Amino acid sequence: MASHKAGRGGRARAALELHARYFDPDRDEGITPKQSLRGMTNLGLPWLLAAVLSLVIHAFLGYLTRRKATLNISVPDIARGKHPFESGIFGKDGALDEAAFEELFFGPQTRAPRDRVTYSEFRKLLLKNGDPRRPFGRLGSFAAWVLSAAEVFTLFCLASDCEKLVDGSLERAMSRKNLRRFYEGRLFPVLARRRRILASRGAL
Repeated sequence: MASHKAGRGGRARAALELHARYFDPDRDEGITPKQSLRGMTNLGLPWLLAAVLSLVIHAFLGYLTRRKATLNISVPDIARGKHPFESGIFGKDGALDEAAFEELFFGPQTRAPRDRVTYSEFRKLLLKNGDPRRPFGRLGSFAAWVLSAAEVFTLFCLASDCEKLVDGSLERAMSRKNLRRFYEGRLFPVLARRRRILASRGAL
């Protein structure tokens, strides 16, 4: 069995791979829709919403990571799932791109205070990074837009931890600390553990 830090061929795992491994509890290097569904509901997402999101995400990432029609996502090949309309914070090989991470907070789409990002600010960055030429032309661009919308919506449903004043109204936001945890693959295990503790205390 591969270790948490060692990937295929004993190489160090990239940040994107560590992030994906939350959904691979049996460590067989593959993620099924059922595992994603369980992972999302363990984080607190409603079952029906988690089921829809799981199917959408697996329909795209299964094909992109396995290079064939399948709903099973390959963890070691998760970097192949990079697509238009994504943040660019994971580099080509799935490693964390620090410059792109900084742009999320200090780019033109983000307002002060710059220690947190709202859903709309995050989406503006994704739209800025959209490329209608890849991977499948206009159809692929639309599919990538749907996938990115599903991914970011899920992230903010699960992990928004603060608020930000925008044009006189408060919007849910994610702190810099939580986003770094997310991109380093540490956030979802922490959230799931907190939820288990609350459930054991009857607080859910």
